[in-house]
Amino acid sequence: MSAVSSSSLWRQPVFTGLFASTALLALGGQIYQLALPMILYELTHSLAAMSNLRAVEFLPNLLLAAFIGVWVDRVCRRSWAQRALLAMAALLGVCALALAGGGMAAWLFYPLTFCVMLCNYVTAICRMALVKESVPAAQLVQANGYLGSLFDVFAVSGPMLSGLLIAWASPHWSLGAPALMFLLSSLLMARVPALAPRGSGERRFLAELAAGWRTLRGNSALWQLSWVVVLANGAAGVAEVLFLFRARDQLGFSPGQLGLLFGCAGAGGIAAGLCVARARRALGLGRMICLALLLEAAGMAAQALLSEMPWLAGAMALQSFVVVCGNVGVWSYRQEATPAALIGRVSGLTGSLFKLLMPLALVLGGVLSAGMPLRDLMLATAAWQAGAGALAWLSRVRAVA
Repeated sequence: MSAVSSSSLWRQPVFTGLFASTALLALGGQIYQLALPMILYELTHSLAAMSNLRAVEFLPNLLLAAFIGVWVDRVCRRSWAQRALLAMAALLGVCALALAGGGMAAWLFYPLTFCVMLCNYVTAICRMALVKESVPAAQLVQANGYLGSLFDVFAVSGPMLSGLLIAWASPHWSLGAPALMFLLSSLLMARVPALAPRGSGERRFLAELAAGWRTLRGNSALWQLSWVVVLANGAAGVAEVLFLFRARDQLGFSPGQLGLLFGCAGAGGIAAGLCVARARRALGLGRMICLALLLEAAGMAAQALLSEMPWLAGAMALQSFVVVCGNVGVWSYRQEATPAALIGRVSGLTGSLFKLLMPLALVLGGVLSAGMPLRDLMLATAAWQAGAGALAWLSRVRAVA
């Protein structure tokens, strides 16, 4: 991409406002997403509890994404992104105070996680729709790469901060600090111009949802890609929880060491965000997605087999690189292939599909871990992921330019 087109992305007020707001959202999210399962583990010392918590994270996507998608296509996306961020700040702030006072029972982590992730998903769909409406089609991959890499940029510092807050400060700070960041993120979102919602005629939920469904089903490559992502996300969700348990319980890594390990892994994601547009031009979007899925399976196998910090950090950095390339590829193709007026509904429908297996897979992973060697279970998730990559290669996804 030319220097002119690259620099013009930073002169677009919607993108620059979203970038600033997303930066704080990404940092806060990286802190609390590691802190919640770690705090719960310290309270319960249970892998099943951690797996169930991760399963609850995906229930808003699974159960409510279609409703959220229809709603987002009706409303001012900037305003509702701000409201969702404020709600996340309030929820985490109240729970941080409860944890500081000793009144945070373990079971409260589940409704907290559900509500925070619901608000986070509203913000994500609003952000995707705003990018679709404001960024030229030729720059969508680059814009998604920059926004996606923010989560990996702060993966370098977020998990480390989370581990340090848990280990050397007080656990409630690992919830209170993200609450402040989400509040600031909402304020920065005010820089994004408020775009009036598109007219959709008579507003009937089923009719609007059916229009989004027809658009999704009419694109065979996007439809097949959605089911590939269903399988891949199921494997990745289980692998992440199993590795966290292996690192903490079997390898004996401290929260600070875990934060450092995940922080090192974020370096690969940073590199991917910077060069994903070039990878797309060199390989084509479909081939990039397929190769990312296959290489991610190799990274999962490495997490099951390696034990030394330096080797694990290197393997996770490479895995993060391909994960970001694959994710940006999926997001970009969904945006490119969907009309702006339907982007919320198609994003909601695919969001529900993407998480379809994750709650079941996570609960099943927690159950199987009680009677199956952890390494064998982790290698099984790697094989599952490799199968998803093979299906993508054999489908219409590979031909997407």
